[in-house]
Amino acid sequence: MAEGTTKQLKIFSFILLMLTGSMLFGQVQRDLKKDPPKKIKHLHSDVMKVTPEKFEGNPFAYGNVAFEHDRTFLYSDSAVFYQKENFFRAWSNVRMINDTVAMTSDSLEYDGNTKIAKAFGRVHMKDKKSELFANYVEYNRETDIATATGNVVMIDPNQRIETPYMTYDRKTGIAYTDAGAVITGSDGTVTHTQILTYNANTKVIDFDRNTMIETPDYRIVSDKMKMNQATDVTEFIGRTTVTDRKNPRNYIVMPEGGGTFNKRTGEAILKKRSTIYRDGKELWGDEMYFNDQTGYGWAKGDVFINDPEEKRFVRGEYGEVFRDVDSAYVTGRAYAVKAFAEDSLYFHADTIMVVKRADSTRVLKAYFKARYFKSDAQGKSDSIFYNETKGLMKFFRDPIMWSGEQQITGDTIYAYNNPEKQVMDSVRVFNNAFAISKSDSLTEKDFNQVKGKFMTGFFLNNQLNLVEVHENAQSVTYVDDEDSESHEKERIGINLSDCGIIEAEISGNNVEVLACRIQATSKLYPESKLPETAKYLKDFNWRGNEKMLRWQDIFDDPPDYIEIRIKENGEEERQENTEIIDLDELLNSSEQKEENQK
Repeated sequence: MAEGTTKQLKIFSFILLMLTGSMLFGQVQRDLKKDPPKKIKHLHSDVMKVTPEKFEGNPFAYGNVAFEHDRTFLYSDSAVFYQKENFFRAWSNVRMINDTVAMTSDSLEYDGNTKIAKAFGRVHMKDKKSELFANYVEYNRETDIATATGNVVMIDPNQRIETPYMTYDRKTGIAYTDAGAVITGSDGTVTHTQILTYNANTKVIDFDRNTMIETPDYRIVSDKMKMNQATDVTEFIGRTTVTDRKNPRNYIVMPEGGGTFNKRTGEAILKKRSTIYRDGKELWGDEMYFNDQTGYGWAKGDVFINDPEEKRFVRGEYGEVFRDVDSAYVTGRAYAVKAFAEDSLYFHADTIMVVKRADSTRVLKAYFKARYFKSDAQGKSDSIFYNETKGLMKFFRDPIMWSGEQQITGDTIYAYNNPEKQVMDSVRVFNNAFAISKSDSLTEKDFNQVKGKFMTGFFLNNQLNLVEVHENAQSVTYVDDEDSESHEKERIGINLSDCGIIEAEISGNNVEVLACRIQATSKLYPESKLPETAKYLKDFNWRGNEKMLRWQDIFDDPPDYIEIRIKENGEEERQENTEIIDLDELLNSSEQKEENQK
């Protein structure tokens, strides 16, 4: 190594050593400038004596004993004063008092060097915010932190907290325990939790793990939640269940990060697909709001209202519920499904409403572009009214109904279903009644037709079997002869009837006029002799291309809804599904969830 380089390194090392020494010297000087611990002062005692063989020769004081240390006063009936160690032990009626805190106990040890007081037996610590009771408290006056163990009770104007162990930071107002706690509120609310963090300044409580809150009205079970007693707003952070204690069938299930509840206003905001259960009904939504005081609520995003008892659910993109009138409506690709023993009835409209009236009558209303589908009957109109209790279905404004090969139109249609047997009994058409069916013949242009002002149709085995038309009744029916061996058909003619009342029997595509009464005219024409225009009654309009062949046809574009399944551990599993949810599976899942809740 070059000589010049060696000299430079030596000079650098010397400078570094000098700087380090200077820094250490400065630190020592700062430490020396620190104030030495203040000494404990003996203020008063009736007797103070030294017995060499006792207390290691330190003074023993008794009778109205008083000490002072750094503006904190300590009183007791007796004490041993370790002057050299700046320490004392006190017994009987021990009190420690300063401007911000007062503490009493059976005995106490106080170290004037560390400012740590250790209180034993029936400890009572009180400040302007709260009171703390325990078997043992270690209080650090320097950090203002108290650590309490053994039957710890913390009391403030809002509640009473009981726990085996607690730390209380008086500067921040935060009390903490992870040893389990029971909190009794001033309103009678009782809470059990494993981990508790309570801020006496902000009045915010954090509950963590195995939390259960019992109020006069509700039971809340949560993995993690935060309650602000200043605003009465509770935030549910972990998976939470809220149950109505008066009616356990009413409860809410929230996943992690599920929502908030305002106790003052009764408003709950639920997120991440929570579920509301009420009187056996279920309301699901990606985001929901409910006011417990007014009974009003709404839901957004894949809304699902399920009524397992009625075997019916309604689904859509937005919904509102009204508790006091037991009603709800859904909009946005809304559809409803009513399950029967061997079939299901599907509805779709811009808006679907379900109502339970005061007389327990159950009603479903579908508004604007309403459609319904059942395997043996389908229909469309501007609105549909369905009385589930009576089995009555009403179609208003441009209604059309299909039953098998039959098409029925009119100004208004009433369809009567047997609610017990779950089959259609009859149909009534008011004004401009028109029934059409394709003739079972060789051409696609042949249609059997019956029309009039009013029409009543009767069903047999869910198929239209007989119609009776009143006022200006007219019919066009094709008459064919079928060979018994070859089953080939030969056209006989076309029968035109114009009567006051027409009765016609329907069997598949065949229509046979049984009676034509009141100013009746009826004539059979050879098909070749009848003009093409005479083959169709006025206002004829065959709309067979609009007939729905499967339930998904109630939509112009069937939505890709999310199917929701409940795992064995209670968690939700969601997956894309273009098919309808299996209703039996859904009902069984609902019953199981209700049983688990019990």
